[in-house]
Amino acid sequence: MAGPNPGVPIVVTHEGGVRFAAQIRSHRIVVDQTVRGGGADSAPAPIELLGAALGTCVAYYVQQFCHSRGLPYDGLRVEVEQHGAQNPARIGRFVVRVILAAEIPAHYAAMLERVARSCPAHNTLSHGADVTVLIDT
Repeated sequence: MAGPNPGVPIVVTHEGGVRFAAQIRSHRIVVDQTVRGGGADSAPAPIELLGAALGTCVAYYVQQFCHSRGLPYDGLRVEVEQHGAQNPARIGRFVVRVILAAEIPAHYAAMLERVARSCPAHNTLSHGADVTVLIDT
């Protein structure tokens, strides 16, 4: 899966201080650092977007699974905990909790876990991705 528009870059621009904006197609996402990190805490920190991407991807896959089987998904919620690690500084562990407001038959539990683990964000984090950094002047 290459993404919605392969080859179309996400463009990040500096907004001042330690605040940046990412232009993704027609959408604009702003990030900032916490006060402790030198920012104004006016938006999520960039590293928090990893958890948001994982949680929303899992939520989408679970919702689609439930929808296709006629299972209730109103009130679906996904909570993502990010646990830091050092050397190098990074997220060392994510804990993803899928919460369904309505009870579903027990035989769907293992399938739902497999569905959640099959989303592209989970696969990317689990299997890694090559990252190439190029500096243009």
